[in-house]
Amino acid sequence: MAHHSIYLKNLNKKYKDSPPELILRMTIEEIFKNKIAYVCSFGTESAIILHMISQIDRNFPVILINTNFLFKETIEYKNYLIQKLELKNCKEIFPNSYDLVKNDKDGNLWKSNPDSCCNIRKVIPLKKELKNYQAWISGRKSYHKGERKFLKIFEFLNQKVVVNPLASVKKSFVESYFDLHKIKKHPLFTKGYLSIGCMNCTIKSSNVNDPRSGRWTDNIKTECGIHYSYNK
Repeated sequence: MAHHSIYLKNLNKKYKDSPPELILRMTIEEIFKNKIAYVCSFGTESAIILHMISQIDRNFPVILINTNFLFKETIEYKNYLIQKLELKNCKEIFPNSYDLVKNDKDGNLWKSNPDSCCNIRKVIPLKKELKNYQAWISGRKSYHKGERKFLKIFEFLNQKVVVNPLASVKKSFVESYFDLHKIKKHPLFTKGYLSIGCMNCTIKSSNVNDPRSGRWTDNIKTECGIHYSYNK
């Protein structure tokens, strides 16, 4: 996208104070049309964007990266949300079996090299899937702190625009959304898991004010890698 930095700067300025529903509607219907998808983890807060999408276009593409290490509760929750919200276009993508045999045949790479494990199981499959898209939607929020603290609504990463419609929302918005729209929470949320990824690298959150405190706890790692530049 030519002059993408100026273009995104203008978009960020234009939508800075807009509600997330409007940001989503505009990106889906006007800005990117058929060239955008939602990359969804079906984790603790995924239902918010999914619900908004269901109000705009139930045929909108939703992509779940299934690493083969997801909690069974996450798959159950995915099935519940798809049915409840009548979403018609959810696709699961998986790591390449050749990459797994070559690099992680015993399934324990996550212990020795979690970055490499995420790369094989998440980054590479997503990169391949996004070839047909100009942009993708992420559910990241700035109140999750860490590397998300200065999150903008529109970012440019790996030749794609990433749209963060919930970048500026408050924690209270997220908490009230489920009650307001009568959506069940992820089964593990009530057990203390505030942010949910793969089984191996997720435990109960140790700090209620830091939802991601249960991810990669023995590691400085805070992100799975899909939000990093591939050249990093």
